[in-house]
Amino acid sequence: MAQGHIFPKQQIEIVQVLEPKGYGTAGKELLPVMAKNLSLQEGDPLVGKSLKYTVFNQALQDHIKPLEPGARFLADLEERDRPDSQYGPDRNINQIYVDGKPVSQKQGFGGGGWKGRSLEDDLALERMKNRSIEGQSAMDQVGLVLTGKNPIENDDMGLDDETWNRILGKYWQAVEKSLDNFLAQPTKTQAAKATTPTTAKADQRPPGGPQKAATPATVSKDQPPNPDPVKHVGDLLTRANKIGVNAAQVAEFLGVEEVKNVGDLNKAWATIQTKAAEAGKELFG
Repeated sequence: MAQGHIFPKQQIEIVQVLEPKGYGTAGKELLPVMAKNLSLQEGDPLVGKSLKYTVFNQALQDHIKPLEPGARFLADLEERDRPDSQYGPDRNINQIYVDGKPVSQKQGFGGGGWKGRSLEDDLALERMKNRSIEGQSAMDQVGLVLTGKNPIENDDMGLDDETWNRILGKYWQAVEKSLDNFLAQPTKTQAAKATTPTTAKADQRPPGGPQKAATPATVSKDQPPNPDPVKHVGDLLTRANKIGVNAAQVAEFLGVEEVKNVGDLNKAWATIQTKAAEAGKELFG
């Protein structure tokens, strides 16, 4: 969120320090304060009015909490407009000065998060964390169903075949993506090898001596006939979904009642691609 309007070193008078309020899921608190801005120019409609300010920074909260009504100090203020709301603007106290020195050493304006995040920014980060946790919980639940001692069938959960296959497809897609992300990260050993220069050993053979036969590790190998085999039914459904073929169509293309009964997954994938291409030609000529 963009920085609001900053008003540096304003003379503030405390009217009332309110009770702290929690926000987010990490036990954070904000401190509401009723105060007057004594630095407003004469004729300003807010002169003498008690306004509500919010304090996010912990060091500033600790400084303000013991203050009595009437206490005064210099502070950097911020106002953020809220054009889409009947409330606002939001007013924050971002810094306090005592004997000319700032109370908080945290850099930046704009609220109480790291690097000056506002309340809205912090809440947005909390929502992102929650979505991540919810996604992991959903994966765990499906994983328990699949790996339990007594696997649960889709009928036992009141799901039809198409819904169940769609959930399985999403699950295996998430698992595959997680594994890809994990494998893409170099291990400590790989990182060490990447940063350590290698020196080729000098040729120990006498001049004119016989050449040493290549070891199996140095002999090039032919590429496997299928470098990207289908791993499981979920992988098959994920691939089919990417080319616009749903689970019901997969079963129709393969001539089976349930996709989980498919035998040769690689052959099935080839058939799906062929059938999908033919269907596209019929549709678009």
